[in-house]
Amino acid sequence: MALERTHAWQNTFHRLARCYERSATVVDAFFDLADTIIIVRSLIRRTWTTHRWDKRPIRRP
Repeated sequence: MALERTHAWQNTFHRLARCYERSATVVDAFFDLADTIIIVRSLIRRTWTTHRWDKRPIRRP
């Protein structure tokens, strides 16, 4: 189930769905970058709902 969820999250990056790179290193780098973006977005959402700080923006990112 966790693997299916990961693939669903990665499918939002359309560049990964059709990757024509010849080098496996480049493909792995694209997947690593997509995973990093997914994790950072998740951390921002989680922090936004659980923590407060003085200069917090009014709107959610």
